[in-house]
Amino acid sequence: MKNLTFPGLPRVLVIDDEEGLREGLRTLLQQEGLQVETAGSAEDAVRRVANRAFDVIFLDIHLPGADGLSILGQLRIGVSPADVLVLTGYGTVANTVEAMRKGATDVIEKPFTQDRVLAAVRRCLETRQLKNELVWLQERVRELTSTELVGLSPVIREVQNRIDQVAHAPDTTVMVSGQSGTGKELVARCVHERSGRRHGPFVAINCAALTESLLEAELFGYEPGAFTGANKAGKDGLFAIAAGGTLFLDEIGEMDMSLQAKLLRVLQERSFRRVGGVQDIAADVRIIASTNRDLRAMVQQSKFREDLYYRLNVMSVTVPPLAQRSEDIPLLSHFFLDQIGKRMGKALSGFTEEAMETLCEYGWPGNVRELRNAIEHACIVCPNGMIDEVHLPKFTGGKLDGSDQLERGSIALEADDRSIRALESQLVGKVLDDTNWNISRAASILGINRTTLYNKIRVYNLGKRPGRGKVAV
Repeated sequence: MKNLTFPGLPRVLVIDDEEGLREGLRTLLQQEGLQVETAGSAEDAVRRVANRAFDVIFLDIHLPGADGLSILGQLRIGVSPADVLVLTGYGTVANTVEAMRKGATDVIEKPFTQDRVLAAVRRCLETRQLKNELVWLQERVRELTSTELVGLSPVIREVQNRIDQVAHAPDTTVMVSGQSGTGKELVARCVHERSGRRHGPFVAINCAALTESLLEAELFGYEPGAFTGANKAGKDGLFAIAAGGTLFLDEIGEMDMSLQAKLLRVLQERSFRRVGGVQDIAADVRIIASTNRDLRAMVQQSKFREDLYYRLNVMSVTVPPLAQRSEDIPLLSHFFLDQIGKRMGKALSGFTEEAMETLCEYGWPGNVRELRNAIEHACIVCPNGMIDEVHLPKFTGGKLDGSDQLERGSIALEADDRSIRALESQLVGKVLDDTNWNISRAASILGINRTTLYNKIRVYNLGKRPGRGKVAV
């Protein structure tokens, strides 16, 4: 059929006990460029459907030994079940209703015309094509959103530019560095998705999660009987699995020195050997490594091979901590809210001004990962509407709860002003300084609301002055 795009020719199954009708439909549909199979009984039809997938099935209601409608459910199996067109010589309302209730797409009365059959098949195939395109688009959107750096700050734009540069060299080794939680693996995925290797696999492994022997077996694979407990058939390693794509070595700084030497050989020779093997295997992969440690310092301390460091650090991408891109916090927060809210099925429309201010004031020692966790916490707590301060986890500057207590000591007051007003001014200033002017946290410590605290800042003319003297109570 024209204007229809399928991975292969659409497959049709005709189920009817009348051979003349089966063959007539076969001839008609094959002329339209469709693959057609036929079955003369319910048993044969169920067997065929179990062995292969069909797009459209013609099903006669009256079959020898079984009622067609009784097997309709067995014909509509799999992730994308076939559209069933029921054929009947008894076009009663009851038959039609029962057929549609059990999942039939249409009911065609005998005798029928060629135009009636072709129109029904075309409708089915057009609908399936639209569904296929929708699935493809949804998957593409998921790919784009999962491999897109969110942010407009200058530092994140610099990272995006660096990714674009690296992406044009699909074989060049890349080193991604940054604190934990900044999104190093996301950067690696972006490099992969924008490069010529995007149609190949992206395979990731955490080098800190496995012992030396297990990591070696995972990376290079092993021959049958290479070690005690090895699979009798052997096993392919990640270098083989990632062929044509990208292998991401997370936390490369945790790799044992002896294994570093073997990785160096792969980078130099572009080949590897399975554990227990003697044959070299070509390594058609791009290596992207990441670390949250200072590898240069580790080289100087003889904890990381210098030659491997220079092999890995051909192109480098440094991912900034969230504290250096605080202007991206609102955009990231809304991005996570949209993702998590939809997954939870909640109608969450955004953040109140106080909630967003709290998010922007916090230091985020756990970086983007911590921010995402905080938004997920808020989505769980908030029933619907807007995320408010009360829905956010208690921010404590990265310390344990209870650390908001102030150091004990004394307050130094001027000799001519020992009023409660002066004492309160000193106390408010002290708490603001100790919380790095986090308004929400300071108000919580003082036991007042944010509006009252803002009023006291104005009344006492405190201002946000760096270097305010510490006053202990």
